[in-house]
Amino acid sequence: MSIFNVVSKDESLKVNNVNILIYGEPSAGKTSTANTSANCLTLDFDKGSHRSAFRKDVFVVESWKQITENQNEFNKLCQNYDTIVIDTADSMLEFMGVYAIAKNSKLAFNKLQWYGAIKDMFSQFVGMLKTMQKDIIFIAHVKEKDEGDYRVKRPAIMGGSYDKVLQVCDFVGFASFKGDKRTLNFNPSEYHVGKNSAKLPLFEVPDFAENPLWFDLRIAEMKNSLNEMNEEQRQAIETLETFNIKILDCYDIETMNNLLKEFKELKKGLKPQIWVNYEKRAKDLGLEYKKATDSFQLISNK
Repeated sequence: MSIFNVVSKDESLKVNNVNILIYGEPSAGKTSTANTSANCLTLDFDKGSHRSAFRKDVFVVESWKQITENQNEFNKLCQNYDTIVIDTADSMLEFMGVYAIAKNSKLAFNKLQWYGAIKDMFSQFVGMLKTMQKDIIFIAHVKEKDEGDYRVKRPAIMGGSYDKVLQVCDFVGFASFKGDKRTLNFNPSEYHVGKNSAKLPLFEVPDFAENPLWFDLRIAEMKNSLNEMNEEQRQAIETLETFNIKILDCYDIETMNNLLKEFKELKKGLKPQIWVNYEKRAKDLGLEYKKATDSFQLISNK
């Protein structure tokens, strides 16, 4: 048995953990929402978890050195939880920045290399939690930025690391108010940043006293949707390969036209990719497609 778990091209890649960013307005319930995920530990970099009425276990972080120089003990701590909440992402990155300069004072005079060191630490940290198959929820405040004719709300994350955080996140949700109701919206718009790989709807956030595992259910929806997408992709690849074999098995005008019936039943997204090979095979057989008769005909010598 191989020590390497290779997933073949005709197998679907199962999504076991997700990275989520929740950002938004003050009092919109960002931390409380994250704490309705299953068996979670909040890494409190802002020292603000006491404001959440629904908080679970909290580790108040004093410095990045506390984590990185006690890595084995920290890893053992995280093993006891299913979800790790980072509150807030920006403060964690600031802690990393302070530690980077403490380790190399020259970085204080080279912002580009300083941001590079922070990104490296961030990537290693997220990679470690991913290896442990933990769901990660990043919390962030909101800031506004003029982009063209719009004033866009986006996560308040230090400039040099903003893109890196969004890159590792599968979902980005904006927490806000609609009247007196709290909402969570993963759909991007011209007014706020979002990332919604699972096509989740706009959520009206419930009373967590009545729904203590509300966000745990949302995370399950995310994973199920992503896994269904993977399965669809696997099926699409299988259909492409199967149909291309059938095309190569066509040796005359009759078999080419008989296959047209099956071609019409394919999903629209697959047809353009298959039609290229279909037309190439027709040309090899001296045939061309006639739209008027919806069939392949012998190429005219005219």
